[in-house]
Amino acid sequence: MTEPLPNLFLIGAMRAGTTALHEALNAHPQIVMSSFKEPAFFADPDELASDSRIVSQAGYVGDRARYLTLFADAGDAVYRGESSTHYTKMPRINGVADRIAAVAPQARILYLVRDPVERTLSHYRYAVRAREEKRPLHAAVTDDSFYAAVSHYAMQLRPYLDSFAGRIRVCALEDLVRDPDREMGALFSWLGLDEAGAGAAFAQRNASPSDVAMVRGPGFLHQAGRTAGYRRIRSLLPESLLNRVRSVLLRPVSQDEMRDDAVVAYLRELHEPQVRELEHLLDREFANWLTLRPQ
Repeated sequence: MTEPLPNLFLIGAMRAGTTALHEALNAHPQIVMSSFKEPAFFADPDELASDSRIVSQAGYVGDRARYLTLFADAGDAVYRGESSTHYTKMPRINGVADRIAAVAPQARILYLVRDPVERTLSHYRYAVRAREEKRPLHAAVTDDSFYAAVSHYAMQLRPYLDSFAGRIRVCALEDLVRDPDREMGALFSWLGLDEAGAGAAFAQRNASPSDVAMVRGPGFLHQAGRTAGYRRIRSLLPESLLNRVRSVLLRPVSQDEMRDDAVVAYLRELHEPQVRELEHLLDREFANWLTLRPQ
């Protein structure tokens, strides 16, 4: 007998708390979330490979049998779920909502959002720390439209509204952090599940550390540093030499560089109409977001 596909999908902008919510959902006795958090099964393989080498190489995208092993222990759980930030990354990754709807039309969709200004700043910090971003903050967010696109929630949400009308719930990270019992209780009630102790398992994860270093120098050196060959060689080198190499290839980044007033003002102006669009789409306000807060 073929194992059923998931019927619960947690989608959301990267750096918006999907890891914490994934774990909180998995703690409920009637929900089993995928053992690998972001299998990205429904992403286009070529688009995913361009966006995330690590997730692509995990080998779940397009491989139904391998994908279903993530839910092998689901038993009689009411919901089998998975989470992915890659499902709301248009225009880099497209067509996900249609692919899910084609095989799981009755699925429930949870969309996790975060104040666009705070999310973008966290996104930038994450990219710097992951050695994927070498540009200063202002240049990065003004030159690369992807930072803004991920936070354009109305645009990312519309394909799901078209396919899953009435089966979508939008959750704000700020609400979950402020009152996890109430928010998780309401979420479980929406899923038709027991609400007892709903917020106990919710705790923020993947917080950006205060110490951040930016890569400098030729990119091929940093790529080489991620290879298995380098890791073998590194174990043979003295720590003093490794520290000297790091000082040449990495530059410490101050907190001021990670949060510039001019950039915050730019992001507020950019995202205000997008948040208004989201509010109109959902008939809901996000007045506490920095994006809309009076200056």
